[in-house]
Amino acid sequence: MGRIILMGGIFIILFILERIIPQVDKNIVEKSHDINNIGLGVINLFIGRYFALFTVYALAKYIESVKFGAINMTSLDYKFKLILGIIFLDCINYWWHRFLHRVSFLTRFHSIHHTDKLLNVSSALRFHFLEVLMGHLFKLPFIFLIGIPVEALLLYDVIFNTNVYFHHSNIKINKKLDLFISKIIVTPYVHRIHHSLKYKESNSNFSSFLIIWDKIFGTFSPQGEVSTPKYGIPGYKENKYQHFSYMVRQPFMKK
Repeated sequence: MGRIILMGGIFIILFILERIIPQVDKNIVEKSHDINNIGLGVINLFIGRYFALFTVYALAKYIESVKFGAINMTSLDYKFKLILGIIFLDCINYWWHRFLHRVSFLTRFHSIHHTDKLLNVSSALRFHFLEVLMGHLFKLPFIFLIGIPVEALLLYDVIFNTNVYFHHSNIKINKKLDLFISKIIVTPYVHRIHHSLKYKESNSNFSSFLIIWDKIFGTFSPQGEVSTPKYGIPGYKENKYQHFSYMVRQPFMKK
């Protein structure tokens, strides 16, 4: 519960700051934009977290108790095991994100996130609940083989979500400061490229927390002079794609 309160507090702070110092005009989409995105977030909060409790966390707890998995078999200090677990989780998320863009079945669900015409903190919640559940299942074999500690999962949950809130936020940030921070973690200027209408740009910058994965695996796209406000997927410009009920049904409908 403490983690949810902390993440909720950070979400609210960013939500307020967006209205005080926005990077892009927040009035380019319907006023219901945030309500629809938050609606998806509420579903994911309940369904996703309960599903993770009986899959991801249950497996990690068992693997840790029997001391199975690469990390659990080492004699490293527990703090180093946590750090390793967090690094592995971030790398796993990078590859999951790449698969979401490469596997057509997965793309049907992930496209809901990319049809957003304005990036702000509520966009960080705009995921289909089935994508969230599949993401948890994707982690299971890695947790089994690597032996990621339960506490690492808990810590990374906070780190991952708060940084996803941050790099989707529509807050005006000094560009030099943003680019300096982006040498280590994903920032708004870097992630906005990933939401570009251009196919090549949208297939870059897949990292969620540490930017190093894009640089190691050759998918990093540096920010240009201007952070484009034109987001989305070509052919999905109609306002119906921003509505809650349509986003839930979209993966199962023919374009």
